[in-house]
Amino acid sequence: MNARKLIALVALLGLGAAPTRAPKFQRVLALAPEEGVFAYARISPDGRHLVYASEAERERTTVLVDLKTKKTLFTEPGIDAYFSTQGDRFIYLSAESGVSMYHMKTGAVTRDVAPERLGDYFSWGWRDEKNLILTIQSNYYYLDGDVGVMPASRVQPCPGIGMGERPLLSRDGGRISTFVRGSIVVRNLTDCEFVLNTGIQGAKADFSWDGRYIAFHAPKATGRGYEIQVVDIEKKTVRTITSMLGSSYFPSWTKDGRLNFRYDGDDYRGFMMASDVLSAPQRPLPAVPAALPSNRRWSDIFPETPRPAPAVSLVTVWSSWSAHSPDALLDLQRAREYFAQQSQDVAIATATDPGSREQDALRLLAAHRIDLPRIPLAPERLNFTEAQNQVPATLLFRDGQLIDRRLGAQTYEGLREWVESALSGHR
Repeated sequence: MNARKLIALVALLGLGAAPTRAPKFQRVLALAPEEGVFAYARISPDGRHLVYASEAERERTTVLVDLKTKKTLFTEPGIDAYFSTQGDRFIYLSAESGVSMYHMKTGAVTRDVAPERLGDYFSWGWRDEKNLILTIQSNYYYLDGDVGVMPASRVQPCPGIGMGERPLLSRDGGRISTFVRGSIVVRNLTDCEFVLNTGIQGAKADFSWDGRYIAFHAPKATGRGYEIQVVDIEKKTVRTITSMLGSSYFPSWTKDGRLNFRYDGDDYRGFMMASDVLSAPQRPLPAVPAALPSNRRWSDIFPETPRPAPAVSLVTVWSSWSAHSPDALLDLQRAREYFAQQSQDVAIATATDPGSREQDALRLLAAHRIDLPRIPLAPERLNFTEAQNQVPATLLFRDGQLIDRRLGAQTYEGLREWVESALSGHR
């Protein structure tokens, strides 16, 4: 056989060709059929343990699982657990005793770690040789042992972006990921010397251990479901990690660069682990970060639905996959009854995010006896609601103009105060 024929044969058979690299996925923990997950879950630094808030029949329980043995090591009513950078403990919000700390080696729990009013949805960094905790309300404090050092500090505004909303902290405590007008922004915790607007309309972004990457879920290009994306802060590029039929949510990094995330599909419901994440092809971040219109009207967001007659309207955008949704809808339903009793002219509606499956949405409404009007929300207009950052998201309109929006489940009392302020002509 001559050389030319040999080369052709090698090319045909793929002999000697470098294997194509791509992220690899492993199912690590299935959820029970009727089990939900309240917001994020967090993986331990070594990838051995997973802690998450399990929800069943509106009862939320912090659950610690050994992924190797599949044994449950700890449970207690509560939410929002986050591992220390050493992996020796995790902070969480106990339903019984407020902000608490669980120790992995001993199983001991420290209570009253910090005032609950400072916020939950914790993240944990190591800064100035000390442990640092950041909350969803942009408050942060150092730890002395297991106890928060008070008074707490607060993230300060930066020119052009303000403070941001609902942040997560880098492992070195130097930066935060936050939301600014719907986009994910990375900035310094204590100053404004570094600000990167990714231009991506995604959800909460978890930092890799070296601080170079952030991972988050974002709507698929089709608008039907969510995928995991990773941004390289240094190179200003983005990778799409998952390309599955179902939806992937809330990624969390291990120290060796794997990603743990929740998956919801017809084929599987539970937690998965992705390895070789950075083998996914990268592309540049948007050259011009997407900016939401400064003025948004009802007709911009819900053109399929005529604008309600009342001057003030509330619309809650929710999803079947978020365990926050039943709370938000039940409180909205209660608020609607109150407005009717007080003869206050307020229109109430809901819209399901395009990533939710209709059969799941109907099942949730029936299970919680929710009877609220639903209006359509097209995938291409989801970003106008900012619900891709966090669902539920509630929009407040006055005379057809969007005057405010709030991320996360809103309480009955909060909705009353918010609407009454709008009715009086104040934001």
